[in-house]
This record gives sequence, structure tokens and C-alpha cells, in this order.
Amino acid sequence: MTVIKLKSGGLWVHAPIAPTKECIQLVKELGAPVEYIVLPTFAYEHKIFVGPFSRKFPRAQIWVAPRQWSWPLNLPLEFFGIFRSKTLKDEDFSTPWADEIEQKVLSSPEVGIGPYVEVAFYHKRSRTLLVTDAVIFVPKQPPECISKESLLASAKNGLAVRLLSKGKEVPEEPVVDNKMTRQKGWERMVLQILFLGPSNLLEPNASFAQMSQKLIVSPIVRHWSSAKFLKRSGIGLIVLQGTGGSRE
Repeated sequence: MTVIKLKSGGLWVHAPIAPTKECIQLVKELGAPVEYIVLPTFAYEHKIFVGPFSRKFPRAQIWVAPRQWSWPLNLPLEFFGIFRSKTLKDEDFSTPWADEIEQKVLSSPEVGIGPYVEVAFYHKRSRTLLVTDAVIFVPKQPPECISKESLLASAKNGLAVRLLSKGKEVPEEPVVDNKMTRQKGWERMVLQILFLGPSNLLEPNASFAQMSQKLIVSPIVRHWSSAKFLKRSGIGLIVLQGTGGSRE
């Protein structure tokens, strides 16, 4: 979630998170009304909080990315509590924030269950680029929000590791709680999120090193929407040069 204070004095909220008491209090401490709530993607994990957040600020306009869809049932936005929304358009200069924030729609043809759709924004005064899933940064160390239990479970030589090891012998090793084991769990977790069936979960170090500590286009997103599409978008031109790395 990102909040920008506009010249009008109002707030522009990008991809709101769950409207907890702490979250709402922090927004109110900014001392300005929420004027716009923006859903920049089709993705469920971002869509699900827009309705509840908007009910905390009922006077705010809701703007959503085009070509909304959900899976396994393609449900309307009203099902998610999103009402009277306006649709974001590519390079739209008629939006109320057009003189301060530029926007670009990243949209692919339908691939598999649906299209990849995201709207990128550029706040001109602060020179800040706002993206959702098109560009990511993977830290070398696991974030504090990931539990010890999740990291240790990922470090275990379980079914996923055996299936993706392509016949290599997978040793039965006890999972010992230490820094090295947690790091292996984090590296495996990242590779399974970024790739469709990573082939090197047994020893993830090399591939993880090529994905971490840099801005990259997620390999799944790149595969899904194609590098050509991202290059045409303008936003991908900078990022694709630095992706390098492992080919799965």
C-alpha cells in the first residue's frame, strides 16, 4: 500500500491493505481526506481489501485496473464489495491526478485461465515508480514476517523437492533449526514462487543468488505475458536488462 498526498490536499491510495485499526489510524494521522482508492491489478490478494478499505472512506472514488477477472469463478467486482468503480485506462490524461501521476496499463492476451493485467504509475514530483507484480525485489535474507515454522518446512526434503530433482538422490536429513537451514528454506520458497517447477530445489543457492538483491521481472510473469510485451510497455525496458540468471 502506498499513499500519495496530491496538490488538492487529498490522499491517493494505491493497493490498500487490510483496514485494521492501526492502518486506518496511520492514514487519518496524515490529516487529509482519502480522495481516491486505486486497485492496480486483477489479483485476488489485492482486490480483496479494496471493498473493506473503501467502506472506511466512503467518499473516496474507487478506480480499478481494466479486464478484471477471478478464478475459479469469474465473479463481478460487487461480489468483493467494490461498488461504483471507475476503470483505469492506458495513458489517460483525463484522470483527476493526471498532472501529478502518469499511468500505463500492462495487459497481455489471455493465457491459460486469464490475462495478466496491471497498471503502473509514475509520480512525477518524487520520481517514484509504482508497480505491483511486474517488477519485484527479492531480499537475500528472509523477511521477519515469514515464520520460523514456514522456513523450516520449506527446508525439508519433502515431496516437492523429490519430484523436481529429476532422479537425483534426495537424502533423508533431519531439519535442524539454525540460520543455514532457515536460509535454505527461504531460497527454496523464493524459487518455487518465481518459477514454474524449478529444477534445482535440492541445492538452491546458485539460482537464488541470480534472483536476489536486484530488481527483476518475475520469471513467471515474464513467461506468462512474454518479454516482448514487457518491452513494448516501456516500463520493462529498464528491468529486463538486469534479470540475467537461471533458466528453468
